Amino acid sequence: MKPAARSKKGRGVFCNLPLLLLIGAIQFLVIYSPAIDRYMVMITKGKPGFPSLLLDGRRGFKLMEEEFIPEPRVACDFADPRSDVCELEGSIRIRGSTSEVFVVLPPGSGGAANVTGLAAGMNASHWTIQPYTRKGESRVMRGITSLAVRVVPAGEAPPCTVRHEVPAVVYSNSGYCGNYYHDFNDNIIPLFITSRHLAGEVQLLVSQKQRWWFDKYREIVDGLTNYDAVDLDADAGGEVRCFRRATLGLRSHKDLSIDPRRAPRNLSMVDFKRFLMWRYALPREHAIRTEEEEEDDGGATPERRKKKPRMLIIARRSRRRFVNLAEIVALAEEVGFEVTTSDVMSSPAKKSGGGGTGTSAANNKGDEGQARMAEASALVNSFDAMVAVHGSGLTNLVFLPMNAVVVQVVPLGRMEGLAMDEYGVPPRDMNMRYLQYNITAEESTLSEAYPRTHPVFLDPMPIHKQSWSLVKDIYLGQQDVRLNLRRFRPVLEKAMRLLR
Repeated sequence: MKPAARSKKGRGVFCNLPLLLLIGAIQFLVIYSPAIDRYMVMITKGKPGFPSLLLDGRRGFKLMEEEFIPEPRVACDFADPRSDVCELEGSIRIRGSTSEVFVVLPPGSGGAANVTGLAAGMNASHWTIQPYTRKGESRVMRGITSLAVRVVPAGEAPPCTVRHEVPAVVYSNSGYCGNYYHDFNDNIIPLFITSRHLAGEVQLLVSQKQRWWFDKYREIVDGLTNYDAVDLDADAGGEVRCFRRATLGLRSHKDLSIDPRRAPRNLSMVDFKRFLMWRYALPREHAIRTEEEEEDDGGATPERRKKKPRMLIIARRSRRRFVNLAEIVALAEEVGFEVTTSDVMSSPAKKSGGGGTGTSAANNKGDEGQARMAEASALVNSFDAMVAVHGSGLTNLVFLPMNAVVVQVVPLGRMEGLAMDEYGVPPRDMNMRYLQYNITAEESTLSEAYPRTHPVFLDPMPIHKQSWSLVKDIYLGQQDVRLNLRRFRPVLEKAMRLLR
C-alpha cells in the first residue's frame, strides 16, 4: 500500500513551522540563557566543562563554558629513593611555558587542599618537583627542569585553553637520555609502570623533550599512549592544558626491572617483555629446550638433528672488549653452541668471529634509530643465550626469549654488586637464567698498565669512595678483558645445561 499523498497546502504550512520554532527558541535563549547554562553545568556533575552555544543579547553568539570544580586530592611520594611522584585529582591546569601546575580549589573550600606525602618542611600550598628517575644523583638532577605546583583558588588560576578528557603523565626526557641502558632504565620501564594500566588513554606531557628519542622508540611509546606526546617547552602562547587527573613524575622500582607488588595491576617484567614482543612483533617467547631436540632426534630430519642453541656474544667497540674474542667463540662452539658476535645496535651480526662495526646505540637517532631498534630486537630474540662484559649492550636482554641464559662477565674493580643489581636481577624477573663470571687480575688488561701492588688491584674500595668518576675512568674506561678459557669453560657448559 502506498503512503497517502500529502496535500500542497499542508506542505506549505509545515515548511513555515521550523522558522516559527527557531524565532521562538531565539527569544527564549535571550531571556533565559544564563539560567540554562548554570543548570547544564549542574547536571553534568563534575564532567570537564559543558560547552553550549548561547545567545548573548549584547555580543551575539558566543561559546560559554563553565567548569565544575571538585575538591582536589593530592597524593605525593617524596620518600622513594629513586623518584618523586605526585598524583593529582580535581581541576588540574598545566602551563608548560612557565613549568607550572595549578591545583584549583572550589569556591568555599577554605583555601586548603587534601595534600599527603610531601617531605618534611614542604609547603602544602606550593612546592616543586623534578620529574626524573635519578633522584639521588645531584649532578644529573641539576639539569632537570623543576615543575612548580601551586594550590590556588579558582580566581587565581589561569583559564583553560585546551581541555583533555584523559589523564596526564608529566615527566622529563633529559638526564642520561641517549644512553641505551638509561633509555630503558630511566624512561621506558618507568613510563610502562606509570601508564600501561591506562591502556593508551593517557596524554604524555614531556619536559625537555628529545624528538629523535621519540622517533627511535616510536613503537614503544605508541603502545603506551593513543595520543601524540606534547612538548611542554614548545607549548606556544602560554597554552593552559586542563585535566581531571595528572601524574607528575614516573615511578621507578629497581634497576631495569619492576616490583609487581608496587605496580598498578601487579604489572611485572614478564608483562613488559610480552609488551615488547607485541610492539616489535617478536616471534619467540621461549628459548630452545635441548632435551626436546634430543628426544626428537629419532624421527627428525638431519637438519633438525643438527639444530644447536644459538649464542650471541656482544662485541663491544670501545673499552671492556673481549681481547681474545676468536678463542672465546671457538670455545663456545666446542661446547655446542652456534655462535654469533655483534654489538647489536650498529652493523649486521657476524657468525663465528670478529665483532661488528659501526656507531653506538646512542648515535642511532630518528628514523634510522627506529629501524635499528626493530632490527636489533629481532636479532636478539633469535638467540637462546647471550654473553657480554658489563655495559649497556646487556640491555638487549629485554628482547631475549624467556628461559634464555644471560652470562655477564664482570670486570675488575669490585663491580660485582653493581653488575648484579643492573643486569643480574632483571633476567630472573623475566623468567630467564643468569650466570655471572667475575674476572681475575690476570684476565684484565689493567695488569699491563699498573703494577700488581697498586691499589687498583689490592683495594678498589677507597677509589669507589673517592668518586664514581674515578671508578668509571679506571675500571670501566681503561680495561679490556682476556678470558682464561679453562676457567670460563665451566660457565659455558652450565649455560648449555640450563637450556635443557
